[in-house]
Amino acid sequence: MKKLISLFPNLLTWAGGVFISAIFLDSLRFKFTGHPTPQHIFSTLKDWSGIGLFYPAGPWIIGLGELLASLLLVGLPALFLLMNRKTLIPPSQFLGALVALGIMSGAIFFHLFTPLGIETPTEWANGEPVTFSPALFYAACASWLFALIILFIHRKALGFFTGAALTTSSA
Repeated sequence: MKKLISLFPNLLTWAGGVFISAIFLDSLRFKFTGHPTPQHIFSTLKDWSGIGLFYPAGPWIIGLGELLASLLLVGLPALFLLMNRKTLIPPSQFLGALVALGIMSGAIFFHLFTPLGIETPTEWANGEPVTFSPALFYAACASWLFALIILFIHRKALGFFTGAALTTSSA
């Protein structure tokens, strides 16, 4: 039982990483193909803010960030596991969670504090939205929470990036 309890944080980081990656990777087919939903989201933000970068570049920029986060959360850690380089898994997942937290913090902010709103179009007919859902907002909140949990569990991995891990291991 004690061994199972000690495995829980490790399992939680993998489960959280898989959840976030599933959300991110599924959304790429919409962001990278010009689907009306990301077009609506990023055009709304462009019109609201006056920042032209939101659309058409926004879906591509965010999509590439989500792809990077997915690779860091699951792709590279799986490779490190196969290569028996397990010490590289926490820093990779930490960095992936940091990227995911940043992306999802932006998503949550824009859903709550702009005209975008919590419910976004999910079905379209003749170029017009016909069904709205809060699913994207809920997915952003769940992904944000999982990213925060991964950051907390792998908080010691921060030393890998600051050099503290090198200092303590040579002492």
